[in-house]
Amino acid sequence: MLTFVCKLIGVNFIYLNAVRLFWFTGALIILLQDKMDFHKKINSLGSPSLDFIMKNLTHAGDGLFAFAIVTVFLFIRIKTALLLLISFTVTGAIVQLLKHTVFDTMKRPFYFFENDPSFRTIEDFTYHTSNSFPSGHSAGIFALCTVIAYQYRQNVIIQISMVLIAVTVAFSRVYLSQHFIQDIVAGSLIATLISHTICLFFSDKFTALERPLKIKKS
Repeated sequence: MLTFVCKLIGVNFIYLNAVRLFWFTGALIILLQDKMDFHKKINSLGSPSLDFIMKNLTHAGDGLFAFAIVTVFLFIRIKTALLLLISFTVTGAIVQLLKHTVFDTMKRPFYFFENDPSFRTIEDFTYHTSNSFPSGHSAGIFALCTVIAYQYRQNVIIQISMVLIAVTVAFSRVYLSQHFIQDIVAGSLIATLISHTICLFFSDKFTALERPLKIKKS
């Protein structure tokens, strides 16, 4: 039913449209809210149960998780696995280059709030203070989700699921005070543009790999 409604109103690639809404909302927050004040508001919303969820969920944006996803997709569709690997690698390289060169002086939230007694910290959690912009974990999860959403763009449920996963993992970086809101918006923007471009460019070139990897039995 949802697929039919989306086709009826002419919505194409729902994931990308939803991500644009995320960017728009993020831009409004950046323009209308003071960076420090907004982050303290997010920090005040914390709870032990959310701490546990976010501490574990945030790892979906790192390289180990990406490796696991690529491996899984090798046995579903080699083409998708390759697109995931290329997108995650290129995105990661560009984000790390920006973090350590152009924006190497950008500090993370904990740098500013470390000595603030009203700032809520999470027990047994390691806070970083430098190389805040852009967010690498946000870029990582958006790179993965963009490729999967593109490969399954006829499936509305998968597209919506990818948006929810990407945005939630990115938000975990703000919740954990590892990044400001502009860091995750920038990371998502870089990753989505790169991954979408890679999908558009390489999809037709990998048509021979529209099959799962098969391990030959000896």
